[in-house]
Amino acid sequence: MKKNLGKIVLFVLLLFLPLHAEKLASYTMTMSKKEAFVKEAVEIIFQAKQKNHATHMLFFLKPKKSNDYKIYLLEKETKELSYHNSMTTFRYILFPLKAKKITVAFNFTIKTASDQAVKQAYIADHDDSIAINMNKKNIAITPLILQAKKLKKDVDLVGDYTLHTKIDKQTINQYESVNLFYRLQGEGYNEVNLTLLPKIPHITQFFETDHDSLKLTKDGFFTKQRFIYSMSAKKDFTIPAVTLRVYSPQKNSYYRLQVPSYKIKVKKIPIATLLDKEEYPQTKPLINLEAIKHFFIYILIFLTGFITAKISENIPIRKEKKKQFQDIKESETPKELIILLLNNYRNKDIDSFIEQLEKLEYKGEGNFKAIKKDIIGRINPE
Repeated sequence: MKKNLGKIVLFVLLLFLPLHAEKLASYTMTMSKKEAFVKEAVEIIFQAKQKNHATHMLFFLKPKKSNDYKIYLLEKETKELSYHNSMTTFRYILFPLKAKKITVAFNFTIKTASDQAVKQAYIADHDDSIAINMNKKNIAITPLILQAKKLKKDVDLVGDYTLHTKIDKQTINQYESVNLFYRLQGEGYNEVNLTLLPKIPHITQFFETDHDSLKLTKDGFFTKQRFIYSMSAKKDFTIPAVTLRVYSPQKNSYYRLQVPSYKIKVKKIPIATLLDKEEYPQTKPLINLEAIKHFFIYILIFLTGFITAKISENIPIRKEKKKQFQDIKESETPKELIILLLNNYRNKDIDSFIEQLEKLEYKGEGNFKAIKKDIIGRINPE
């Protein structure tokens, strides 16, 4: 009898827990496709909506880690439909990494706070350093199942891409280098360790890559990636052609990205041109005419500088004024210009301009460009 009673209590508890969660909020979770190829983008949308309208409610969703996939948050959007009635939508992009049946699990948490708790947090401390007292509840949700399929062919990329190349020169000498640029652009799975050229024997080779743009979309990562190679050698060599094998999920097709090879001509430099033709040691003259010439040049430079300094003591330097006025021209707001005038032009007659700028800043009265022009005219009437 006791054994049967225990089973009944457990059954009631299992029924009660999901019902209690349903009283707090309702939620839905969908996946853009149930089958996908390895490294194909799959969109997951989770939406939670508040049902209990007695408190403030926040929703949190975090995917569980797995070696079977990579998953990224694309967007989280929260809407206040009405007072104590919020709805949050999570959009994730998942890339399966293994050809198998994949389980995608999430941790879903609901946090609630009463009006009194929110009020207390803001009133008790003006610096907002007191956290809101919230109740936390973890909700068990059913994992998603994705069937990941193996591609029929080996590929280097999954997505839709273009590849272009540019070379700065194809003839160099033995002490120069040739610079080669590749640009990969498109949308799909982001291959972090992608390289285009192998190590070429007897070639000194440097390589780096960077992203001009990398942005997550519902179809994968949109990328503009540059591959930069610098090469030098002592004799002629060939930079091999580049071929990338790609699968496009959008078109359900396999294709290739190809750029041509380059033949590099290396010109030898005669050894004689690298040798210094002057003979050493040289016979030193009794009088160093070069040193005497430098001495008189230094004296001339000193006297010229001294005379110029004396003459220019009482002459205003227009270049400096121009530089000072440039800071007035480049001021972007009336408030910024007020501070500039008080700091740099306090000895000028600027009181009337300060008043004009204050009216413009706080009342919107006046024209900023016209005031700046008048200020420059007052400071420099020439």
